[in-house]
Amino acid sequence: MRRLLGWLVDHPFWTLSGILFITVVFALFLPRLEFQADYSKMLPTGDPIVAQYERTRDLFGSQSLFMFAIVAEEGGTLFDLPSLTKLYRITDELQAFVDEGLVEEVISPATVDIVQGSATAITVRPILPGPPRDEEDVAHFREAILSERMVRDTLFLADGSAAVLVLKAHPEFEDDEEAMGRVLARLEAIAAQESGPERFYISGDAAFLVYVNRYMRRDLAFLLPVVAAVVVGVLFLSFRTLRGVLLPMAVVLVALVWTMGFVAAVGAKLTMISTFLPVLLVAVGSAYGIHVVNDHAELARHGGDRKDLARRIVDEMLLPIAGAALTTAAGFLTLLSAFLVPTREFGAFAAFGTLTAFVLAMTLIPALLALLPVPQPRERRSHLAFERAVRRATGFVAARPVLTVAIAVAVLAVFLSGVPLLRVESDVTKYFRSDSPVVQGMTFVEERFGGSQELSVVVDTGRMDGLKDPEVLRFFERLQGFLESRPEVGSTSSLADLVKETYFTLRGDDPAYYTIPATSRAVAQVLLLYESGGGEVTRGMAAQRFSQGRITARVKSIGLAGYATLTRDLEEFIVTERPTQIVSTYVTGSPVLYIELSRKLIQSQIVSLGASLGGVGLIVTVLMASLGAGILVLIPLVVTVAGNFGVMGYAGAYLDMATVMIASLTVGIGVDYAVHFLSRYRRERGVGHGHREALAETVRTSGRGILINAATLTCGFLVMLLSSFGALQTFGWLIALTMITSLIGAMFVLPAVLAWIRPAWLRPRFGNRSALPAGEEESRAAVQNKGGAP
Repeated sequence: MRRLLGWLVDHPFWTLSGILFITVVFALFLPRLEFQADYSKMLPTGDPIVAQYERTRDLFGSQSLFMFAIVAEEGGTLFDLPSLTKLYRITDELQAFVDEGLVEEVISPATVDIVQGSATAITVRPILPGPPRDEEDVAHFREAILSERMVRDTLFLADGSAAVLVLKAHPEFEDDEEAMGRVLARLEAIAAQESGPERFYISGDAAFLVYVNRYMRRDLAFLLPVVAAVVVGVLFLSFRTLRGVLLPMAVVLVALVWTMGFVAAVGAKLTMISTFLPVLLVAVGSAYGIHVVNDHAELARHGGDRKDLARRIVDEMLLPIAGAALTTAAGFLTLLSAFLVPTREFGAFAAFGTLTAFVLAMTLIPALLALLPVPQPRERRSHLAFERAVRRATGFVAARPVLTVAIAVAVLAVFLSGVPLLRVESDVTKYFRSDSPVVQGMTFVEERFGGSQELSVVVDTGRMDGLKDPEVLRFFERLQGFLESRPEVGSTSSLADLVKETYFTLRGDDPAYYTIPATSRAVAQVLLLYESGGGEVTRGMAAQRFSQGRITARVKSIGLAGYATLTRDLEEFIVTERPTQIVSTYVTGSPVLYIELSRKLIQSQIVSLGASLGGVGLIVTVLMASLGAGILVLIPLVVTVAGNFGVMGYAGAYLDMATVMIASLTVGIGVDYAVHFLSRYRRERGVGHGHREALAETVRTSGRGILINAATLTCGFLVMLLSSFGALQTFGWLIALTMITSLIGAMFVLPAVLAWIRPAWLRPRFGNRSALPAGEEESRAAVQNKGGAP
């Protein structure tokens, strides 16, 4: 490996040409990058919960909805001629989506079928044949709305303050984000065009998915240049040289092209989780370049030939950077054990990007350094100030290792006490910022119409016309009553509602007959008259020749705990009340998918965290030929991981699809500091220095690179606070905090432990590479004469 890298340094033009060729190849795939926002695709193929969801869609049509709410001006009503005319005009515009095949059905107060008639004949038709022409039509419309149970407060509020139109996405297109994006864009255009004095809100799970897709693209376009600018700023403030900025950024940009090109080449799609990948690569990818540039600047202070310096950089930095890169990649690869598909993909691609950045740091930068002139050594006040701070910090840690460790243990205890407060959440509606239009729309729809999420209970009678059995329909009625009695549930609907409404009309609107007929024959007669009158039993109510039916409910966005309680109580009610005529039932819908996602989050977290800690410890053990080293690097990581979960618990942050990755990322990224620190410290002890002198020199040299690396990562991750997703904002500040904690653990806790336990494996076992290069002893003496480390 060293011989190959040495050859690449000796032939820099060939090296740079090869890197350029590979970069061009990967760049050709970048236009193929696609996005995926459908949460049902986050679960593995073949998952039983997903299978039920898809089977329900195949039987009863789409479960993906857009909800378009029209709100009267403050103190006003929609029961007036201009507002109702607008309602009908908007309904006609939306019907175009049905003609295009994008939407299966538009349910509007303007077109919903109303059952009217007498004991011998009924008609099923909309309230008005067309838009209202005068105040008499308005009065008729209002009277019909207030008397129609299936419409009142479901599609049109009784006080006239708001109405809602429901668009059911066509099953063939509900996963087509481009098609659903066209629907949302048209709804937004209508809202802008028709606004005043009415207001408009858009909600529904179909809208959520389009907004996720839109925000992913926006984040990628906005955050990537911002984080690049932040990293450039940190590098400039740290090195104050052009090469100190350009060389690490060259590694970042090339690694970014290679990784994103690889994502596109294998046909993977970016999700809400993997959209963060480019930002991560900019922050993490710069780390290896920082250490190479920092060590080169240290060696250049002693002079030498540029190619010789480049070869020495490769020789000295290969082991620590390889250790850092392999442990980081191992941390990412442990995410392959995760249940969620996007998390697995993120782990694989992040590991690929990490190893790419390592290869480029050890080839691209040395090749460029072999061509660039050797920089002139310059002493800066900031360097002297840093070295004075080093003396104080190392003096304290070296003199009081037991106290330092005791403080770390106390902090660890405080962190651990916050872990029981941690909550799990997988409802994607919780991932948006509170000022997002989709959240504002959801809030209004849930406050006024009872819910924006659809929950379904699917019933199978096992026989044709089984739904016409009165006992089955009465079970539907009881089930709907149970659901509607709960505050988190709004309206419900099923075949039982249609049968009762039609029977009520046939009996002269006698309230005593708003019930289920006594026999199956009577039910069949009611449905026959309904269809004869122009009505149609929709696919959403009954399927397979009336052998299977569905009860739907609008549910508020109440979070994971609320969904879990609701579905548990619902399933218990079904077990208790289900008649023998029903052979099977199941509950499905987006809330059930959220529950399934969350059940796997904790399991994934435990497995990936254990695997990452074990993998990192094993790699360090092999690289340093010491089990003690492998255990030692885990000490600051344990404190950091505990700190992450504890802070999340205290802050009320959720463990969700984004934050579930933090522990593994912390182990993978945070271990870099410990590896670089331990490698340099071991080298210093190997040339005969005592603990305090080795510690001071380690912090003065590698410590500076570690500090720059930590500052770059922290500032880079804090850019996530600008994300459109509330979940990624939380992810950003949490991972930034863990970088600071990892830095403190590597620079203070680890040295204290080293001073306390005095391990015997500190002298290197790989040849005589511990010897200091010529001239470095003299340079150190000069540094000490200026007030350097003791």
